[in-house]
Amino acid sequence: MADPEVNAGKASSRRLFLACWPDQTLQDLLDSLAQRLQKKHGGRKTVRENIHLTLIFLGQVQQHKEQQLRQQLRTLDVKQFDLELDEAGAFTHCRINWVGPRKIPKGLKDLHQALKNISHGLGIHTEERAYKPHVSLLRKAESQPEHAIEPIPWKVDRYCLIESKLKSDGVQYDILEEFQLAET
Repeated sequence: MADPEVNAGKASSRRLFLACWPDQTLQDLLDSLAQRLQKKHGGRKTVRENIHLTLIFLGQVQQHKEQQLRQQLRTLDVKQFDLELDEAGAFTHCRINWVGPRKIPKGLKDLHQALKNISHGLGIHTEERAYKPHVSLLRKAESQPEHAIEPIPWKVDRYCLIESKLKSDGVQYDILEEFQLAET
């Protein structure tokens, strides 16, 4: 028999993460690159609307913690930064092909660390492994690209709180709130 308190806890929590979300033009460009990579490496292409760069995966977050998180994110003072996606690679253990920066800009490091500090301060535990910023373009790829690509510039001026919903046909990401980064 299901425990009503456990079910109530799930109903008052959501599966969340923080991400840099590209504008439509950049999403279209990355989607086009994903199509080219798919022709060469096989696999399942990330849906264009889901293309993003994860900053921190938060997991299941209780509603009261989410509200505290949002309040702190609204006051975060981190500067906008330029990001250059100039490398294609793969996580071979899970067969994901991605693009990302060869060099992580200071602004991205600062944003990631600030978000990690806020999360930990609220008792939301995040991954402990080293941060490897990337945009996943293919899943279940048959081979791996490991090379430089024509650089794709990205002016990161905001980040988003995202809810991840598991659906029978994949995953759906809903932007819950956008947070502007300070002008440089």
